[in-house]
Amino acid sequence: MKIRSHIDAPGWSRRRALQDLLVLGGAFLAFLWIAYEFTLFGAVAGPSLDPRKRIDFYEAVTAGGLLFCGIWVFALRRVAELRAEALLRAGAEARATEADFRANHDPLTGLGNRAKFDASLGELTTRPTDHEPRPGSAALLLLDLNGFKQVNDQFGHPTGDEVLQIIARRLQSHSRHQDQLCRIGGDEFAILAKKSAAASTDTPISAEAIAAKIIGTIGTPILIEGRTIEVGVAIGIAYFPDTAKTGRDLMAKADLALYAAKENNRMSARSSYVVSS
Repeated sequence: MKIRSHIDAPGWSRRRALQDLLVLGGAFLAFLWIAYEFTLFGAVAGPSLDPRKRIDFYEAVTAGGLLFCGIWVFALRRVAELRAEALLRAGAEARATEADFRANHDPLTGLGNRAKFDASLGELTTRPTDHEPRPGSAALLLLDLNGFKQVNDQFGHPTGDEVLQIIARRLQSHSRHQDQLCRIGGDEFAILAKKSAAASTDTPISAEAIAAKIIGTIGTPILIEGRTIEVGVAIGIAYFPDTAKTGRDLMAKADLALYAAKENNRMSARSSYVVSS
């Protein structure tokens, strides 16, 4: 493995190319010296050939042909090596991209995972000391599905997985490009809604409007293999930096609001959201 990695390194390829050039140049110079010292084509040129040391026409043509063939072979070899290096580099980049995607995305839904969510939350709440975030600059929405356990129990986990995928696509359709949507648990999702750079600095994010759209889209019945499945959602909302100054506090406030929304759902048997105070 070490030998292969050493051979595939760019420095090795450059040294190998230099060696090829040295071999080609050495062989060409050796041929010129032999052609100069000896008469190589006396039988072709006949008795009129000058016996003095020199390179005659036939020897010069042969030397040129050998030089051309050597350069052509060298060029073909270098092109093949460059193509191989490009393929290796592209493969390494593809593997790195795939590894990064797997490390930061949920394999079932394709949404960001808990690691991605924690990183986004940390980026949001970590600010330079000379930059204070404006009120309503971001909102955290924690979502927990209602009735999803019954779906798994009644129809099986494959159907439950398909329900999660459909809900993930519905959430994506209602998410803005600046929002971070993640699946952080079995049937738990999180949306980190950030204020658009084009929005007015005095206009806070309306997480309530986002929650109302989510309740409507998730509440739409899901049809899978002729079966109609309905699930609800409880949503807890917390604002940064209005109700929390750190990522941990923001998560705790949104979690308390989510718990209150679940209690509301148990009493009213419908989806709802609660904003942390």
